Amino acid sequence: MNVLCLFQKFDLQSSTIYLDLVNALFERGHKVMIAALTSDREKAGSVERTGNIRAAYEFIPDQFHTNKIKKGLIQLLIGRRILRCVRKNFRDEKVDIIIYPTPPVTLSGILKPLKKHYGAINYLMLKDIFPQNAVDLHMMKEGGLLHRLFKRMEKELYRESDIIGCMSPANLKYIAEHEKWIDGAKLEIFPNTVKVIEADNDSAVSHPSAPHNDGPVKFIFGGNLGKPQAVDFLMGGIEELQNEVPAEFIFIGSGTEEERIRNRIRDKKINNLKLMNELPRREYEKILEEADIGIVSLSPYFTIPNFPSRILSYMQLSKPVLAVTDRATDIGTLITDGAKCGWWCPSDDRKAFTDTVKRIVSERERFDEYGKNGREYLKEHFNVESSVEILERHCHSERSEESQ
Repeated sequence: MNVLCLFQKFDLQSSTIYLDLVNALFERGHKVMIAALTSDREKAGSVERTGNIRAAYEFIPDQFHTNKIKKGLIQLLIGRRILRCVRKNFRDEKVDIIIYPTPPVTLSGILKPLKKHYGAINYLMLKDIFPQNAVDLHMMKEGGLLHRLFKRMEKELYRESDIIGCMSPANLKYIAEHEKWIDGAKLEIFPNTVKVIEADNDSAVSHPSAPHNDGPVKFIFGGNLGKPQAVDFLMGGIEELQNEVPAEFIFIGSGTEEERIRNRIRDKKINNLKLMNELPRREYEKILEEADIGIVSLSPYFTIPNFPSRILSYMQLSKPVLAVTDRATDIGTLITDGAKCGWWCPSDDRKAFTDTVKRIVSERERFDEYGKNGREYLKEHFNVESSVEILERHCHSERSEESQ
């Protein structure tokens, strides 16, 4: 099958779930074409090749380190820039399926012309529900001009997508209930997945770090540091816990809240929290290997069910998980009841958070059990091979219908 991927950000040396998907498609013998955007002017206009993977890049101004107004304007450019990249590099290629994630919703305007040109399946990997997430975080006024504009784009995105792959059952249920006009046959589960690293005698997978029985329990939070991650809530609880419980916390990443975190650690003299800059994948994993617990955190204001992919890196390395989230997501239920790989508490209850951390510290003997449970659940439910099989099934079904 010939797969065209539309990404607003991508790199063949990155550490994202999309790179794992691209590599898995290639390993299964499929041809992969990637149209992606970059704010690196030297990289813009280039084409990278590895095996049967071709990644072409088009320039767009940096939207991740700027104000809300400029970010919104840049978002409006995304669709046209990606379409330009496709036309310059893949116009004459045969394409069976086009895959693209949200964000952004601003790809909506290019899906119809691409489908007309290629006659391919349009497959949406729904990773975020925008603009509702912006409304939840009070970054956009519901019913305002911007909201109405992006809501129209969201509706067009769903309409022009042949299949909408949702991250979790709660994610799918939300779309079905809030967008009743969508044909339910278009909706299916398409979870975040990763390449499962096979264990060997020297790997952290085979020998997860033992709990620090004589020292503090080490918690790690890796990824974006922004308002969606409720970092203010986490920091308040962490500050309250210092000198009360033997626990250390490490934040690794970057984002809009990074400077505020740094300043608060300094000004409040928080001695149980360390902030580190975003690291290359392998360096991050080395630090994660030495940690005891991985943290997933989401703003309590979310009404949409999110499912952060960082949980997969914790499961990969057999790390128990502490989920500190809103009540709309089903990730807490998965961790405590499905995978049985950790603990959950709401991200709007400070006492629940501090009590949960104290409980974790007192349950060191369960770390190994929870870590193994998470690893097994990852292998069964979040293996990237299952994502490839879903895409293959749709292409096979389409060919069967055409041959009849």
